[in-house]
Amino acid sequence: MTNYAHITPQFRDVMEKSDLDRLAFLDEPRWVDYQAANNLMDILNGLLRKPERPRMPNLMLVGESNTGKTTVVTRFKALSGQPYISDDAVSVRPVICAEVHKPDERELYNAILREFWAPHNPVAPLEKLRHQAIHLLRDARARMLILDEVHTINNGSAAKRMDVMNELKMLSNILHIPLVLVGTRTALQLLVLDSQYSSRFEVVSLPNWSVNAEFQRFLKSFESVLPLKFASKLYSPELTPLIHAISNGNTGNIEYLLRECAREAIRNGSEVIDRRLLEKNQWMRPTSADGVRERVL
Repeated sequence: MTNYAHITPQFRDVMEKSDLDRLAFLDEPRWVDYQAANNLMDILNGLLRKPERPRMPNLMLVGESNTGKTTVVTRFKALSGQPYISDDAVSVRPVICAEVHKPDERELYNAILREFWAPHNPVAPLEKLRHQAIHLLRDARARMLILDEVHTINNGSAAKRMDVMNELKMLSNILHIPLVLVGTRTALQLLVLDSQYSSRFEVVSLPNWSVNAEFQRFLKSFESVLPLKFASKLYSPELTPLIHAISNGNTGNIEYLLRECAREAIRNGSEVIDRRLLEKNQWMRPTSADGVRERVL
């Protein structure tokens, strides 16, 4: 019986299942550990533990699209932000995550209210929406508010951008909790609208990978969750530069490439990702500046 030493022990049992089951396993979301993500988790946990003070520290997390920002934030919330019942019977939600989709103050509060599944009128007066959102955040004893997709605020006029940023500043002042803003690098433009904003936010980034030992360790970790019968050695000097060239070092592109290659390896019976298979799937390389992949049939 093969011991499948190249697969992490907790997933080796899937190798005894059918091809269809292994293909389904590939589609399941799965965390792959790497140093930059761990560093970010440490920063977020540090913010969560900050004692209340008049001016709380805040964070802006930026990176190219598909670099894993939202994945890390979701992992952080799952590990450190799970709801619980306090000793005095209060339903506590330590971390609230919401997505902002429009450069509008009402949309900011609507996003928070949607996260609470709270009945509300989306076109109610701003003051009413603000009051309801703040009330719910306080009742939930929230200790951190995370807002994703904040680069969309840049789609508004200069006045609208300032209005939304002023609301965020006010939220931080009223609630005395850290704000974490997540978006592409264009979100940095929001901080230079006013020195008040730039002084309130530390900026951290999740960059694309370089071809180095840390990237090889990531590839080895990723290979350990791919249900293939043979070791591909994605971290080898032969395959590492090729994977980087096809993916541009983008975490999401890497995951998409390797999952699709693993899917094909299961279907064709080769059970390994080799150079031939990677080169065959070079169409997964983004073909334009906006990251669009185009497959020619």
